[in-house]
Amino acid sequence: MPEEHPPIVTVIDTEFAPALQNDVSLTARLRPAFERTLGADNVWDVPPVMISEDFGLFGFEGTIPVLLSWVGAGSPEALAEARRTDTTLPGLYSSRFAPVPGPTLRTVVIAMTTAVLELLRK
Repeated sequence: MPEEHPPIVTVIDTEFAPALQNDVSLTARLRPAFERTLGADNVWDVPPVMISEDFGLFGFEGTIPVLLSWVGAGSPEALAEARRTDTTLPGLYSSRFAPVPGPTLRTVVIAMTTAVLELLRK
């Protein structure tokens, strides 16, 4: 880009992603279903993190319960190494993020289908 034509950046002070907090009741309802389907050893609690995530907008300011869950996407070897060294795997926005597509997508489809079937039950 030529120096005489720099990009114009406009900051909109009123645009932001709100804090996201998983709905406690929804989480309590779906966790056992995930454990049955994916195996209890594959469903982990993750401590709260402070991130900006636009998924929170789907809750329409708390009027719709939401649950944001993370799905592991790395190889079992990479996960074992991260556990062994007490480190974390690179996340979505890292240049080192290296998902294993087949198992990751399969797990996502199973998890989402499990959630839908559980929520459709009365």
